[in-house]
Amino acid sequence: MITQRTQTARDPPSILPLYGGGFWVALVQLTVFYYAVGAVLHFLLPRIAPVKQIQHQPRKRGEVLRDAFYSLAVKAVVWAIVEELHKRDLGLTYGGQVSGLAEVSYCCLCIALLDYLHDTWFYWTHRLLHWGPLYRHVHYIHHKSKAPSAFTGYSFHLVEAAIVFANEILVCFLFPVHMGLHRLYHLYTTLIHEGGHVGYELAPFIPTLEGLVTLAVRGVRSRAPWLNTVQHHDMHHRYPTRHFSLYFTHWDRLCGTLHPSYDKDLFSYY
Repeated sequence: MITQRTQTARDPPSILPLYGGGFWVALVQLTVFYYAVGAVLHFLLPRIAPVKQIQHQPRKRGEVLRDAFYSLAVKAVVWAIVEELHKRDLGLTYGGQVSGLAEVSYCCLCIALLDYLHDTWFYWTHRLLHWGPLYRHVHYIHHKSKAPSAFTGYSFHLVEAAIVFANEILVCFLFPVHMGLHRLYHLYTTLIHEGGHVGYELAPFIPTLEGLVTLAVRGVRSRAPWLNTVQHHDMHHRYPTRHFSLYFTHWDRLCGTLHPSYDKDLFSYY
């Protein structure tokens, strides 16, 4: 049942469990995934696919790699907190096997809910980080990259990392979510952050649930202006008062933070 609670301590033992291994296992998962994905997006994919760079400015990698590792450590702490909440039966997380159409369908619904919640949290906290004092002392680190790369995705100040990743604890109290799904989803969000900074357009092949459904229904050449793109966030690094969202464009459109030339520039890009 979806409401079944399974304590982490009762899960089958594993050398490298998906969840329940504490801070160090979480940090290993994040570090390996983040830098492996970054290497594929930054070094491999541009060499085997006909990608078109959005910008042609030089990129600095040393500080970005270091800042990202600190952010990964903060995210690992957040995951350890989620595991502890689960062990103490606090919040709405649950464990056990997922089987049957109803439970699989519920997990798909959870992914859609997590996408919209993550996007909303990111938009409004991102705008908060552009408030003068927070920008000057915290968010400025991320904006050192005028021409971002995949490794820029988690180039955060420690305070910014804590703000950005706090929603991963918050969702545990909003609706029932399987611990395995919670871990896999928030591991996957590292790919989204990296992909948004890769420097060349991935749309319409951005692997969000909504993006894949849109791609299947509308095809490769159709326009989906409600979905985010790499160019959307790349423009934010050039125009810091524009484009604060992550998955979708509705908050930017509703709140007047969409750049006036975005739609024209994006569609001329293809």
